[in-house]
Amino acid sequence: MAKLERVDLFDFKSGVLFVLMLCIIGAFSLVYEYRQFRELTRFDDPLVRASVIDQEVRLIGEKPKTSIKLRLENGSLCRCVMSPYLRDLRGREVLVELQVAKITFIDYLKGFRTRGVIEEVYPPLSLKEQWYRRIAAHHSDLRMQELYGALFVATPMSQEFQSLVGAMGLSHILSISGYHFGILSLIAYFFLRPPYRWLQNRYFPYRHGNRDLFFIVIGILFFYLWALEFIPPMVRSFGMIAVGYWLYDRGIKIISVQTLLIAVGVLLAFFPKLFFSLGFWFSSFGVLSIFIFVRYYEHWKAWQIFLALHLWCYLVMLPISLAIFGTFGWWHMGSIPLALAFNLYYPSVLALHMSPWGAWYDPYLIALFESGDIRSVTIPLWIGIASVVLALAAMRWKRAFWSLGALGSGTLISAIYQIA
Repeated sequence: MAKLERVDLFDFKSGVLFVLMLCIIGAFSLVYEYRQFRELTRFDDPLVRASVIDQEVRLIGEKPKTSIKLRLENGSLCRCVMSPYLRDLRGREVLVELQVAKITFIDYLKGFRTRGVIEEVYPPLSLKEQWYRRIAAHHSDLRMQELYGALFVATPMSQEFQSLVGAMGLSHILSISGYHFGILSLIAYFFLRPPYRWLQNRYFPYRHGNRDLFFIVIGILFFYLWALEFIPPMVRSFGMIAVGYWLYDRGIKIISVQTLLIAVGVLLAFFPKLFFSLGFWFSSFGVLSIFIFVRYYEHWKAWQIFLALHLWCYLVMLPISLAIFGTFGWWHMGSIPLALAFNLYYPSVLALHMSPWGAWYDPYLIALFESGDIRSVTIPLWIGIASVVLALAAMRWKRAFWSLGALGSGTLISAIYQIA
């Protein structure tokens, strides 16, 4: 019996109509954001309620200052410089006076920097901060607190530790995105499937089991997304999961650029601030690199695809990441086997943090980070842009696919030569 093929969602005509619809939604979203911007800037020094999502003492002009990142009640982000003696306010809501007279609408969408004065601090901690403190209580080493905070609740790492993580090629592993969502989805499905099957067989055998389980899992993921305050890469991942299942359930191809463009387009239309999020675009490019590989090698066995994808994604992401951040080190190449090991490490360390033994891996991880080094390399920005162009072209032409792999390999050789 011939196997039914999945079909594309749009032809050219319906695709144009869909894009027009997204443009209309995007226009309404921008109008709404502009009204929020006008409300914020109605006075030069408004009092605004905000959540503190990051706080760090930095040297600014050779003087220590507290750099504090706020999420305002209208959803926009801003960073303020304040006294170095400010107590730790992460996870708390504050009433802050901001200077916004010179803020433009583009600044508002991107997230702006300004001066501010905290007028009042409200006592309750956010759910995210409560989780972070419970996780941090397992660890005496500050780097381990930062690592697991980033891994489980997306708390920002210090600049120094973030640079080390980037130079070791571990940023994509520690930054919560679709990779982690996928593992969490599998864990949730694994534990929910047996009790649901028992209930289904006993009480409602007519129900579509996989569909019901999907909605339960997506509900858990949305709660996690909400608790972590809608981190942009997670928003992209959640959107991809929702759109992907909706298409799959209707017999439509999901491993295609069309699927990715639908998810990205819908998210940008409803949340235009994502356009200025680097994490959102890196996350989307990572998914594109996966789709490219699967397009040409979906006939491989599952374990072969699993192993090869880690090497492929590493090479594809390397040119754009080095062009923007420029940090590299000898451990950077070790990120490939570490990424493979992460698939077992993440579920195990998640379970350990639900027990008294959350610090079990700490001695090994501390030794790993102490052996890491940070080197600066120079990769022209046009190399990074070329990798994006080739990735888009590779969905149609296999020559572009091979050129993309060659560009990543050449970038790796160049980076090794520069630090050797």
